[in-house]
Amino acid sequence: MDKKTTEKNTEIIKMVDRALQVLDILRLSKESIGVNSIAKQCGINPSTAHRILKTLEVNGWVFQMGDGRYISGEKLSFVLGKDNLFIALQEVASIIMEKYTKKFNHAMNLIVREGSHCYILQQSRTNRLFDYIPPLHSELPFYACAGGKILLSELPINLADGIIHSREMVPLTKRTIVDVEVFWQELRKVAKQGYAIDNRESAENGSCIAVPVRDSKGVIIASLSFSGLIGIKEESELYQYIPELHEASSEITKNLYQCLE
Repeated sequence: MDKKTTEKNTEIIKMVDRALQVLDILRLSKESIGVNSIAKQCGINPSTAHRILKTLEVNGWVFQMGDGRYISGEKLSFVLGKDNLFIALQEVASIIMEKYTKKFNHAMNLIVREGSHCYILQQSRTNRLFDYIPPLHSELPFYACAGGKILLSELPINLADGIIHSREMVPLTKRTIVDVEVFWQELRKVAKQGYAIDNRESAENGSCIAVPVRDSKGVIIASLSFSGLIGIKEESELYQYIPELHEASSEITKNLYQCLE
């Protein structure tokens, strides 16, 4: 092996070592970190750190936040823990949800699940005085909201059954599903059709329609809905929103898992 080849291989090894250092820093950090801080901790100059981070970002190892700071990405932590996944999901979904809320003048909710709890991770609101939706971070009854049905619809049977039996299904309106077998039938229908509806099940005059948000492997990680729809009489009135919701959901997945491009 000649000197030139040896020097090239040595440089490649150094870059790989630096990239691993960067990944270790992000893996152990409990908050997002800027390029200058990463460079300082690695003992490299900021331009080198920037090049490494951009290479790692393209391949899904790190995720850049809107403020330019970084957290570990899909391949490093999205699968191992939900904290970074939810941070990135919240960041990515925000802009997309605002766009669709502006287009249709309807509020949107992004709902996630932790154990048997479903809650609003992100939302976009209209300029109306009232949007008729719960506040951000509110916990929602999985059995009486479209998003909750989506989040349970493709879970393994034993896991879904455990969640269903962990909570008392209390009627919120006369249309709330409180029978376990009827709810299972609803979940099977949701899984087959790819969307879920809450037509006056959680509030007397309120409805919403939700679709899944999936990861790069097709696993449901959240649900996205148009929410706080008032005065809906027939379920069919909600169907018009299905194509747009699927489009918005696909945008979120594409922007979250940039390595798909």
